[in-house]
Amino acid sequence: MSASPQELMTAKLFLNAAFPTMQVLLDDDPKLHRKFEKFRGTVQFGAKNGGELLCCHLIFDGPQVTVVQGPAEKPDLSLTFSAVAKMNALLKGGMALPSIRGKLGMLPNVLSLLLGLKIMTKPNDKLKTPAEKALKVKCSLYMITRALSQYNKLGDPDMQEFCRRQPDRIYQFRVEQDGNPEFIACYLRIKAGQSKSGHGVYTRRTPFVLFRFPSVEGALKVLGKECEFVAGVEQGYTEVIGSPEYACYLNDYMSILQDMLT
Repeated sequence: MSASPQELMTAKLFLNAAFPTMQVLLDDDPKLHRKFEKFRGTVQFGAKNGGELLCCHLIFDGPQVTVVQGPAEKPDLSLTFSAVAKMNALLKGGMALPSIRGKLGMLPNVLSLLLGLKIMTKPNDKLKTPAEKALKVKCSLYMITRALSQYNKLGDPDMQEFCRRQPDRIYQFRVEQDGNPEFIACYLRIKAGQSKSGHGVYTRRTPFVLFRFPSVEGALKVLGKECEFVAGVEQGYTEVIGSPEYACYLNDYMSILQDMLT
């Protein structure tokens, strides 16, 4: 049975936007970094969709991972779900089991990395340390900016129209902490229907919209949906500099994507 268009879009966003965030975990989580220091190989992850396979593969060279869309020629380990809906269910925190083939000794590390992605949906009151809080904010912002770009590239008609009517604009996200105005930063660039996400501060153009979070705590409240975006602005958890109209448009798409991926 083939997946619905919504299920396919959700799956592709996971593979194209959430999985690349694994590198943030490997860089910033000391425990995961150590666990992968000697880890090398290729892991394929995907689901059957009718007679096709929707998947990506992860190429590990120690704590460096490259995410490549599509099947690997000779994966060392393969995790394959019988349906796209089952893969989505697992990635959203539900219960579903894939078929597993290959080097089973690699499985514990791979599962620990997949579980690490769940920090983006972990309740704020369960975050124990400042480092864990910062990691959630960084992963969430990196993932959502990439997902916004992918949502356009994967063909959502409303998002494509939103991108088509913009000349060349930068939507910058910046989280401040301990006097560092660029503690966490990423951006979305939209130019005449094309889109691209990136890490850091975009320096070649003034942001059309800057989402400024004065602290990690404030960013957590907005990204964790403890308060709505407008309320977050009113309470000082975030500041919007630039077009408030387009900031609201983009926030609406962010909410759609968060609902799809959590």
